[in-house]
Amino acid sequence: MRLKSLGCRELLGFLVCITLVAFLTKTRATADEPKPADPSASEILDRMAKVYSNCKSYRDSGVVKTLFITRKSKWTNEKPFTTAFVRPNQFRFEFKQGPSDKADRYIIWSNGKDVRTWWDLGRRLKKPESLDYALGVAMGVSARSSKTIPSLLMPEMDFETRLTDIDGAKRTGNAKLGEVDCFRIDGIYAEDPITVWIDRETYLVRQIDEKRVVNGVQTERTTTYDPSIDGPITDKMLAFDAPVDI
Repeated sequence: MRLKSLGCRELLGFLVCITLVAFLTKTRATADEPKPADPSASEILDRMAKVYSNCKSYRDSGVVKTLFITRKSKWTNEKPFTTAFVRPNQFRFEFKQGPSDKADRYIIWSNGKDVRTWWDLGRRLKKPESLDYALGVAMGVSARSSKTIPSLLMPEMDFETRLTDIDGAKRTGNAKLGEVDCFRIDGIYAEDPITVWIDRETYLVRQIDEKRVVNGVQTERTTTYDPSIDGPITDKMLAFDAPVDI
């Protein structure tokens, strides 16, 4: 049927029908999709994982603050860290421990073929068999910061659990971290309670709160992130800048 052969009324009716069909089709498709403004906990975690695994580059700075509580005392330990990553395999992670003026650096570095680690404590240079092995070794001393984000950036690495593996994950409302609007997700991770704060705009992790009790010592750990994806990563950010006299 040619539009030229239609009269004004017929043409108007034809256009109304086309518009109505398009509207109903769009409405039906939209109804079948999860609402972007109110996704479930599992949908948020899935989207978060895709953002990390699909990004071209990533960098962050952050700090792990752990409050130790015993019957007689309380004390806090802080471990600042940085991450730089360019897909497919340029990677550098560093955390520090100890007083800021005498902090020991722990560096994990890879260019895809070569993996190196350096720890100021004991002046230890090592060449692990793989990047995932190096990150796993540092997991304890780095308070998990060596594993949490890198395992999302490189899901092909061999880790038993990732931040997506939260048991009983559930939404606990939205809240602000500074000026950033975040989803909050509660659940159990590695047998301990956890709360993950995820940026509602970028789906990047902004904060992780954890609690656990070990040998009668209660710990409350908060890991904060200032993350960025697909931005410029300089050679300096990726440099294995261990002491030159090794």
